[in-house]
Amino acid sequence: MSQLKLPPYQKRKTSTSRPTTLAVVGIGSLSSGGSSPGRKISLGYGIQSTSDCPLLPDGFQPLHCQVAGHAFHKGTDSLGLLKSVDDGAVMKPAAKLLAGTREIKFYEQINGSSGEVSKELLLLREITPEYRGNQKLVVNGELIDFLKLEDLTQGMLEPCIMDIKIGRRSWDPMATEEKRRYEMSKYIETREAYGFCIPGFQFYSLQNGRLQRYGKEYGKKLNEVTVRDAMRKFLNADVGFCRQLLIQFLTDLWNIQKWARTQTSVRLYASSVLLVYDARRLKPVLQHASKKSPRTPTMSPISPAATPSRSSSKSTTPTTPTFYTTSINELGDVEPLQHYFKIQRSHSVNHNYEQEIKTMKENYTFMLDNLVGSYEEKVWAKARMIDFAHTFPVQGTEEKPTIDRNYLEGIDNIVKLFEGFLKDCETQNSLLQSVS
Repeated sequence: MSQLKLPPYQKRKTSTSRPTTLAVVGIGSLSSGGSSPGRKISLGYGIQSTSDCPLLPDGFQPLHCQVAGHAFHKGTDSLGLLKSVDDGAVMKPAAKLLAGTREIKFYEQINGSSGEVSKELLLLREITPEYRGNQKLVVNGELIDFLKLEDLTQGMLEPCIMDIKIGRRSWDPMATEEKRRYEMSKYIETREAYGFCIPGFQFYSLQNGRLQRYGKEYGKKLNEVTVRDAMRKFLNADVGFCRQLLIQFLTDLWNIQKWARTQTSVRLYASSVLLVYDARRLKPVLQHASKKSPRTPTMSPISPAATPSRSSSKSTTPTTPTFYTTSINELGDVEPLQHYFKIQRSHSVNHNYEQEIKTMKENYTFMLDNLVGSYEEKVWAKARMIDFAHTFPVQGTEEKPTIDRNYLEGIDNIVKLFEGFLKDCETQNSLLQSVS
């Protein structure tokens, strides 16, 4: 098998810590030393120069837009994500024997490759990246198994990505005591406040057009207040939130939340939700919104604003956003008038959530069909569940199956934060309307 003739790894005694914020070189910006004329490579997660690149087979290169997870470390066997040049698939190494095999098996269960698929796992097909099988590659002379997954940023010109690790507890039942103590020492404040943490994210700033990246060290310093600031930064909300962006994210997040509120077959540890959107698509939407007068929505009695909290089993009456298609924007698209103050959601698992989700989908269908009419792909933001190396089936010894509250708490609080942003967006538009 032919390989890129890059400088091989050299042993070193100490590793260089990855900076909190750094410039990232995109695909095609650097030539690979000794490779065929015109052949380009990209820098991957943790790679500081071309001399740090691993020896890869032809047709594969480091994924330049990875924001968290295992990184490439010169002098070690640590590998980050790769990208297939031929079909654009993301190649995730399954090098760790038990964890890698476990993740491959889980994806195969979802896709029916290993027998009958349960209803709970079947639902995951719509909220996880497409699984395209697994493939063995020779990296640094070693044969390694990789998962082939859909690239969620495919076609995005300025991909903005945030990795949110879900759960107050991140270690699985097989973790050593040392591993448990180590995991408990990380991201303490955000996990305590919300049941999730942010290991890393990147975004293209609409203010200066530059790519900004924030890594683990930044994420570890976040607290109950500053985690909201980090999300605002990621969403390019310096001057206000974009409704279309928030609605697209919430559509997916609600589906993930629905699954988490009902599934009792697996326990997820150290699993993440990946948020991705295209800043190139966000800019014209915001420019169009700034040129028109904001419209005030038809208001109903205001219910208290939702605030993140731990999951509760107490039953409350669910509410659903109501939309009215009574206005036409300058592009000729139907524009909804929203009542966001009814968006507060119940954390109960005892009510008819299926009917609630059905109503939500009906309310949002027209919105998703009229986001940006000038683009072929109308959905330019999505949320997907990723990382299942530490997913374990529920033991059959349990008398009564229960939901995974460790996971549910985190996803509930992400949803509440985004619902709060959506309400803030409508409040902002109402204030602008009142002074216009």
